[in-house]
Amino acid sequence: MNFDPVFLASARTDEELTERIDNRQKYMPETIEASLEELQRRGKDFSDEELKYIREDIAARRSHAAAITGRPGIFNSEYKNVIVEDPDAPLMYSTLAIYLFTFFLSPLFGSIMMAMNISKTGKGNAVAGVILFGIGFSVLQIILISSMQRPSSGVSIICGIVGAYCLNYLFWRPYIGFSTFYRARPIWVPLVIGILLCGLAFLSVVYGPAYNKSLAH
Repeated sequence: MNFDPVFLASARTDEELTERIDNRQKYMPETIEASLEELQRRGKDFSDEELKYIREDIAARRSHAAAITGRPGIFNSEYKNVIVEDPDAPLMYSTLAIYLFTFFLSPLFGSIMMAMNISKTGKGNAVAGVILFGIGFSVLQIILISSMQRPSSGVSIICGIVGAYCLNYLFWRPYIGFSTFYRARPIWVPLVIGILLCGLAFLSVVYGPAYNKSLAH
């Protein structure tokens, strides 16, 4: 990610650095390592036992993160292993949030959220690609459903699942990485937008035919 933990640590007070080490489960491993090194540089002594426990905790956090499969799904809680409260960590929508919005709304909706995440990694060249994927996938989904004599809700469900898997493995894995630590971004804004869009779609289905009939007369 585009931050220098050593530089950030050098600008913090001893109390702030100590707080990060004492509550290291909330912070990225890089933040803890930089805080430890900065305190040692300032002359603070740590016992061998303290250093051992701190480094073991850091290694365990990285090991848990590296073991994440990235498999999307409502009941897969692996993503929680890389969510931190560290203000230096990038603020991104979680894999679960993107999965749910892709499934219940559309791959286009999920792709926009994914693009916002990727923009935090400095890999802006992939932003256009993920949005184009969302548009293309959604268009193909509409064409598929429209071509069916008896459209089934099962098709939409399958498309939502496939879209979520594609976003996860084609974009999150190579451009963000399943073991990347981040802060979970609140979902209120996309949730409100999604509710409004669903409301508009419902109104168009309920009142659209009557409106068209009135125009015909």
